[in-house]
Amino acid sequence: MMNSRPTKKPETRGPFKSLRKSIGRILSSNAFLLIVSFLTALLTWGVLVASDGTLMREKTLNNVSVSVSGETALRTRGYVVMDDIKALLPGIKMNVEVTQSNYSRVTGASFNPHIDLTDVTGVGENELQVSFGTTAYGRVLSCEPKSITVNVDRYITRRVPVLLLTHGQIPDGLYMDSAKSDPSSLSISGPQSIVSTIARVVARADLSQMSAERMSDRISVPIELQTTSGEVIVSDKVQVTNQSVITDTVIVEVELLPIREIPLALDAFVTGEPAQGYELYAVEPAQTHLSVSAKQEVLDALEYLTTDNPLNISGATQDVAGMIRLKRPTGIENGVPYDVSVTAKIREKVIERTFRSVNVEVMGVDEAMSATLDKKQQTVQLSGGYGFISALEKDEIRLFVDAAGLAPGEYTLPVQIDIDNAPEFSCALSAPEILVTISEKP
Repeated sequence: MMNSRPTKKPETRGPFKSLRKSIGRILSSNAFLLIVSFLTALLTWGVLVASDGTLMREKTLNNVSVSVSGETALRTRGYVVMDDIKALLPGIKMNVEVTQSNYSRVTGASFNPHIDLTDVTGVGENELQVSFGTTAYGRVLSCEPKSITVNVDRYITRRVPVLLLTHGQIPDGLYMDSAKSDPSSLSISGPQSIVSTIARVVARADLSQMSAERMSDRISVPIELQTTSGEVIVSDKVQVTNQSVITDTVIVEVELLPIREIPLALDAFVTGEPAQGYELYAVEPAQTHLSVSAKQEVLDALEYLTTDNPLNISGATQDVAGMIRLKRPTGIENGVPYDVSVTAKIREKVIERTFRSVNVEVMGVDEAMSATLDKKQQTVQLSGGYGFISALEKDEIRLFVDAAGLAPGEYTLPVQIDIDNAPEFSCALSAPEILVTISEKP
């Protein structure tokens, strides 16, 4: 007979029964429900905010570059800022308010921060505010720094002459006929304190670059600005223009010509005759040739340089020096000197004169001796200065042989000549030596 009583189901047991009960209690608690509700509301609000692009948010932008505007307008008003604004204000810090939709894409450039130079009021220190452009991204709440102080000077323009300087050696055989700059002056614009000190624009041309292949040449030459004392001015505030075009060079036009040494016509440099007994034996100019530059056809036809007013040596008894003026041929381009120093060398003529039957004496014979000559007379030919020889008398000529200390016997002795107070002369005798016989007196 079966038991009709129901069988009792055994209790289920497991290791996480207590944990499940704890979790159940937490999930069913009011605190948990409040937290879940708050997080759900916060998430819902975040989603709503993120999806609404019109909401405004603040953003901080650092090291934002600031541009400069109004420079041209400021110069038109006659002012210029002396300071480097970029160096004074390399960047600013900006607090901006932008729409949610543009928050991630907006930058400092979106607000166009700039310094407007048209805010300058006059010469001296000026405080300039940082300005911003209008933008659809939002608005600028604040910036740091919000202004800078700059120094302002007058902006002027002066016309300054170009000074052309040359250096280097022109190639041999060439002469620089002319060199000029194009333009001859330039406009210098900039701060009055700088521009007013500029006295000249200097251009230096290197002549060693010239060539006979280009007798007419044009080269571009860099320039520099100088004060009266020669100090070089370098400033990024100064602008050099030629016909409103900014430039740092000028064009140098060079004209070259061939050059040749032309001799002087020395025989035409003196006129007249020296005094009687004198002669012209040389003409010595300070230079015998001159460098002449001209067109090639002129040089080819030029043989020598002469003069229309030679040095007058009439009646001269000594050297005559003076300046003569050269006759300048047509077509010579270089600076050939008009006057040349010339010395006419004058000297006394050397003449010859013959004296016949001039007696010969014996000198120095002892009193106890006597001397006889095989030739008692000579023919004498003298050469010397005109004044001395022409005035000499026969009896002023003394011919002799020196027999001093000789014992009796025959001797061939040289004939000697003596003339009182005689200048230098030369002598030729018909018998340079003669036979002398020395004997004792009876």
